[in-house]
Amino acid sequence: MKGRVSVEYRRLGVFAVQTEDNYYSVIEVQSGLPSLGNKLNGELNSLGEKLLYNETTKEELKVSIKSTQLTLFEAKSYIKNAARGK
Repeated sequence: MKGRVSVEYRRLGVFAVQTEDNYYSVIEVQSGLPSLGNKLNGELNSLGEKLLYNETTKEELKVSIKSTQLTLFEAKSYIKNAARGK
């Protein structure tokens, strides 16, 4: 599945990726660091530890997918709550 980084909270390494089915997945990056607008490819629609490929920078990202099938509002709320430690 392909997606595009749409929301970022770089300090925590948490990002929202808009998937090709027009939902959002929240990822926590463990290695590598995407930027807004980067195109990602991989298993964006299932939870857990994954390897994603950043097509923009041509590098692999090791991530943990925290939530899937969210609206943009839900993804932003998830990230805000993560930033607040909730």
